[in-house]
Amino acid sequence: MVVTEVAAICAYLADAFPDKQLAPPPTARERGAYYRWMFYAAGPVEAAIIDRAALGITDIPAEKQPMVGYGTYDQVVDVLDRHVAANEYMVGGRFSAADVYVGSHLAWGTQFGTLPKRASFDAYVARITARPAAKQAKALDDQLRS
Repeated sequence: MVVTEVAAICAYLADAFPDKQLAPPPTARERGAYYRWMFYAAGPVEAAIIDRAALGITDIPAEKQPMVGYGTYDQVVDVLDRHVAANEYMVGGRFSAADVYVGSHLAWGTQFGTLPKRASFDAYVARITARPAAKQAKALDDQLRS
């Protein structure tokens, strides 16, 4: 089997290695929130960023907003802002594959300007990148680059 979409790869690996506890169990109540954030990032977040950064679409008329599936870029950013400001991690108070995926969007987006700088984003990115596993992965990446 070939899995090519990043959110699908994250979800697949989290399920393939349940001992790593990167996804709530299939019957857990948090599973819905896990899917919500994985695919909110894969859908509305990516679409809003691409529309704005690549296509220059900055103003979607109110009557067209339901057609684009995310409303407006500002609404997408505000949804993320409210959630990471109020929660340590994306789902259930513990790190998951949703944090890998959403966190990469927030880290990359704030670094390169496709997402605005917000205190909640900075705090969330700092939280997830301070994890020992994140530091280890970065060290491995740095080794491969040198």
